[in-house]
Amino acid sequence: MPYNCKGDLYKIEIVKKLQDMGFNVKSVNALNKIMEKMGLLVHYGNGWGTTDKGAKFSMWHKGVLNSDAWHPELVDEIIKYLKNE
Repeated sequence: MPYNCKGDLYKIEIVKKLQDMGFNVKSVNALNKIMEKMGLLVHYGNGWGTTDKGAKFSMWHKGVLNSDAWHPELVDEIIKYLKNE
């Protein structure tokens, strides 16, 4: 179920969408690592913080730890990344 009226998605929903499209993303942690390689997240201790690049896909701003709401456009960006990897 979308996070809010704008259709923002939880990370588990993004994982499910990627899996449905045939991508081998097994968990939210795997998604976090992909997003880190893309420069969207940075790992801080026990959490993940959004970067400047990642903030444009989030309803939050740079540096928010463990942001859970992401714009649906992020799925397209991840797909482009995975296809070029």
